[in-house]
Amino acid sequence: MAGEYADLEFGLVYDKEQDAFDVSLRYTGVDTVDWPEHPADLLRIDLPALADLVDDDDAYAEALSRMVFGNSEIARFYEKAMAAAHTAAVHVRLHVDGPARFHAVRWELLRDPVSNHPIATNSTVLFSRYLSSADWRPVPVRKASEQVALVVVAAPNDLGEYAPGGRELAPVDLTGERDRAREALTGYRTEVIGGGGAASLAAITARLQDRDDPIDVLYLVAHGTLTEDVPLLFLEAADGKADPVDARRLVESFQHLETKPMLAVLMSCRSAGTATASDDGGALAGLGPRLAGAGIAAVIAMQGDVTMTTAQTFAEKFFAEFADDGVVDRAVAIARAAVRDRPDWWVPVLFSRLRSGRTYYRTEVGRETWSSLALMMRTGRFTPVLGPGFADGIVGSRVEIARRWARRWQMPIAPSGKGNFAQVAQYLRVGRSPGEVRAFLLDYLMSDLREKRRRGKHDLIAEVPQHLLEGNDPEPVILELGRLLRERDPDEPYRAAASLPVKVYVTTGWTDLLQQALRANEQPKDPVTLCFPWNDTVEQVDPHTLQPPTVAKPWVYHLFGRLDNPDSVVLTEDDHFEWLTAWIEQRPSIPPAVSASLMKNSLMFLGYRLDDWDFRVVFQGIKSFGGSSRLRANTHVGVQVRPESQTIEPEAAQRYLESYFGEDRVSLFWSATKDFLRDLRANAGDGGP
Repeated sequence: MAGEYADLEFGLVYDKEQDAFDVSLRYTGVDTVDWPEHPADLLRIDLPALADLVDDDDAYAEALSRMVFGNSEIARFYEKAMAAAHTAAVHVRLHVDGPARFHAVRWELLRDPVSNHPIATNSTVLFSRYLSSADWRPVPVRKASEQVALVVVAAPNDLGEYAPGGRELAPVDLTGERDRAREALTGYRTEVIGGGGAASLAAITARLQDRDDPIDVLYLVAHGTLTEDVPLLFLEAADGKADPVDARRLVESFQHLETKPMLAVLMSCRSAGTATASDDGGALAGLGPRLAGAGIAAVIAMQGDVTMTTAQTFAEKFFAEFADDGVVDRAVAIARAAVRDRPDWWVPVLFSRLRSGRTYYRTEVGRETWSSLALMMRTGRFTPVLGPGFADGIVGSRVEIARRWARRWQMPIAPSGKGNFAQVAQYLRVGRSPGEVRAFLLDYLMSDLREKRRRGKHDLIAEVPQHLLEGNDPEPVILELGRLLRERDPDEPYRAAASLPVKVYVTTGWTDLLQQALRANEQPKDPVTLCFPWNDTVEQVDPHTLQPPTVAKPWVYHLFGRLDNPDSVVLTEDDHFEWLTAWIEQRPSIPPAVSASLMKNSLMFLGYRLDDWDFRVVFQGIKSFGGSSRLRANTHVGVQVRPESQTIEPEAAQRYLESYFGEDRVSLFWSATKDFLRDLRANAGDGGP
């Protein structure tokens, strides 16, 4: 099922007063055709009727399908969407926003209203329960590497004393569960904890908190039960006995993790000597959405009795496919197809927050692309546009600054916007002068640097002279940290950028870190610093008085101001709009060499997030020179995207960029800034003067 998919989304939002769901439908074709629809009638799911049929899968499937597709508007929309998709694969996403008891519904048993075949086993369908919320934090996409799996097998020694809902809990086959997990996770570096009190909530959390060795996959085996819509897991206490953990405690522990697993797999316990797992009353399926809400990108859970054969076959096939490209929805569809002839094929359920289902990315760049970049550098037709990500290792990211400011001033901004620096700065601007907001920035940077020194949070901060930290200007401290970092790290981004054969650098950074790196290059360069005069505090320079830039004496053109002139710094949303206006009105003040470097050269955007105001505004500004047609005629554009903070996935990002330029002459380099620059120098060469 490689390639693009059409999207068919079912959105169900629970109305407590009506005890029914408000329904929204949306179909998006591979040709971007978008059909939304909002049926007038509410959808009612008769849980007691379904509960009476849990032992008869066929009857359950027929009843659930009648409830859903008995709504003529839903049935008509579904048939229309599937016909429109024609031969294209369809990603069916079910979004259930309601109590946990509705997540325990066996939605995977839904049948096509025309063929009466299960939708989830259709060879051209990916079926997942899609979870989204404006309150959830962004899901980062990681670089493909050795995948690390943490296997937790909760095997308390007193399970016989528990009988939730009258159901006795069988002893856990600790050795068998460990062996089955390792077999399924072939190719992963696997760590296993469990037995004798090792599988405790504290132990799980402690291992997940290790930022130096993050866990990619959490594979949890445990008994569970569902009590008043709250899943309960039987983990281990320190003495090896059962610790019935309320899901809310588990979810809370995940919410505070800085680095979360990309995938959680929740497996029902399969006791020794039996062929099936114990029914957990839907506890694992009920826990899935809660863990996704805590920040885990995708969760696979068991929603009922599952045989050992089905569970093992599904897990082995899933992980084998998942390791290939990291697309969880595709891997689940293939694993489900492998067990479709089993009576319990529907038990594994996927809860996903990802649009494309991708949890990691690969950084392969074609030889042709590297050759093209090498040619552009050798011929002097290469312009790097450096973003704020270059200085993240020294001053922290602007996302981090924004979130700290939002917390400090208790800003009533939606959680999804609290990392938006321009938006947060705009809120701070309300009721204050622009100069006061810029003073806050300088004060924050200086205070943060002193705090790092006090807490020893930066390896190099202790080497910064004390008199610099006692001042009020953060720039000297930042430059000193930059110098120390470059001396220790040959791949430090500014050091790497300074070695490129470039005549004009364009930057939205606020510091002289690049100029400092150019002067300290192995072949020292003599940079000329210029600023775009977007407001009257920036001195205008007559372009005719300047000597043309060279590799030995390159220009560094600051678009968004510099810290040594705080009033020149572009901070707020209003500043960005004012900057765009000035970019058009002050066009004659832009030196021709800068204009030519942006219009005629191969552009390389480095150190940006696609949702940065910096990136979006600069992109639009460059387009305004002569429209995207001139860019298409003269340049190849590359964008290195920082994946660790992305909210957009690779395929969507590529389409987003191509929509700006109208064709496929845009290359997306999905890698960390440092990694990309190292690969650029290794594959494209250092070029020449």
